[in-house]
Amino acid sequence: MKKTLKCLIFLLMTCYSSWLSAQSNPVLVLWHTDGSTTDVELYLQPKVQFSDGKILITSSVLDMEYPASEIVRFTYKGGETSIDAPQDVASFSKEGERIIFHGVKDPKQVSVFTSTGMSVPARVTTAGDGVALILSSIPRGVFVLSVNGKNYKISHS
Repeated sequence: MKKTLKCLIFLLMTCYSSWLSAQSNPVLVLWHTDGSTTDVELYLQPKVQFSDGKILITSSVLDMEYPASEIVRFTYKGGETSIDAPQDVASFSKEGERIIFHGVKDPKQVSVFTSTGMSVPARVTTAGDGVALILSSIPRGVFVLSVNGKNYKISHS
């Protein structure tokens, strides 16, 4: 009886320790099309990039590359992430068939990508105090805009 009780207590302590560890170490979770997942510890400060139909995840200790078509979504699990809303979000507005990015000086600082990471040719011109993305130059759909290294999701319908 005592042996069973000791085993049960050991098992509970092990499970609790694993749960506590998972709660205190937040991770980025990549969900693959086959149903599997890949965890990337956030303390590694991974950088996620989309390039030529691939998802690249890099840090000082890891390099991962996946075809974008094999990743379904990203989620987080674990403890507090301390991720706050960015303070330096680009100022932009929609005027007719244009999105104006105020304060952006060079049209080359605006890039458009499909949700799978493929580059989309787009017409970006100077406009007043910034640059303008001409929406009629891109097809209808959901896109990721990269503006000065920051990414924004838009739906163009």
